[in-house]
Amino acid sequence: MDKQKLHQLLIDFGYPSHMIEQTIEKINRFQPKIKKAFEGWVANGKEPDIEVHGYAFSQLRKDYGMKAIGAFITLDWLVRDPENAIKSLKRGIR
Repeated sequence: MDKQKLHQLLIDFGYPSHMIEQTIEKINRFQPKIKKAFEGWVANGKEPDIEVHGYAFSQLRKDYGMKAIGAFITLDWLVRDPENAIKSLKRGIR
């Protein structure tokens, strides 16, 4: 997904301007499994059926109150650094 489309998507989801560039960088570094789910979500708007280390997209949204993009970023973090991500989730990050 190109930078301009991501920028507009983040604006549409209410991201503050000071967070947009950093968030675009995170999205552009998504691992393949997360990237595929993210691109599908952008294309069709349907919540993906994706889970990483026991944490599902829908669970992150419901139980942790995350917005969709935050849930994708968290799933990617779980792929990249499961030990620290799981510790933070168990402490109750939002």
